[in-house]
Amino acid sequence: MYLYDYEKIIKTRAAAQKFLLKFCWKNYQRFCPRCRCRKLYKLSSGKRRCSKCGYTFHDFSRRFINYGQLSPRQWLRFLKLFELEVTTDVMAKQLDVSYNTVRKALTVLRLAILAHSLDGPQIIASLSLLSLLKNKPPARRISPILGILERSDQVFVDFLPDLSLETVIHFKLNFHLQTKNIGHIVYSDRYKEYLSILFYDDGISAQYGLKHNGKSLAIDGNKNFWAFAKPRLKRFKTMNPQRFLLYFKELEFRYNHRNSDAFTTLASYLCALIPNDTLNNS
Repeated sequence: MYLYDYEKIIKTRAAAQKFLLKFCWKNYQRFCPRCRCRKLYKLSSGKRRCSKCGYTFHDFSRRFINYGQLSPRQWLRFLKLFELEVTTDVMAKQLDVSYNTVRKALTVLRLAILAHSLDGPQIIASLSLLSLLKNKPPARRISPILGILERSDQVFVDFLPDLSLETVIHFKLNFHLQTKNIGHIVYSDRYKEYLSILFYDDGISAQYGLKHNGKSLAIDGNKNFWAFAKPRLKRFKTMNPQRFLLYFKELEFRYNHRNSDAFTTLASYLCALIPNDTLNNS
């Protein structure tokens, strides 16, 4: 999005709200986000109530944007800062909000990005990641294994549910799978059709006495996604395996949208209905 157009949509609260609402409702035509019924009653509070299921909702109910404690203008400013890859500290200062508020907004947006990836809905459901929207740890606390697959000028960071950390350790110890690390992020040499497989080291290397000092890994010579991702990984300070997963899905998005209007796409993702929403937030 050109800066001139961006300045117009954040000029007033009404302009920001209108810009975001167009991604929520086609032609601004509302329907119940729970049952999709279009017969609604408008309440004095400004909310609407479904005539079929009785659900009371507002324009952002059951959407990612409903989480994060930011106003429409703040969300749009946040999206621009995110697009520009500004650090969390600088975001907090620019938005005049707390560091934790920005971290929550980052989690919300990264979940929205994940939900729109090819395997995103499966990942969200299998790992119970929607609980992160309410600052709760997922019910299933597993360490995901990811695989990097390149096709033409696109990259796919696949979730590999059939691989466990123990299996990867077995490959390393018994089949000499070469690995290296960037902080807590461990990546390997080629595995099947994947350029590399990755995991977040939450202490398992120390447990097995592993060293990640492989040489001549195929991925290190990659001049496409890995050359794009590696310097960004050095700036990333992940806290757990789930944030590691979300960050790599963010990198997948950034790489695949590096030549397109990422801002508008991010706004549409943020305004999307949450898949299989079980949070029942109004």
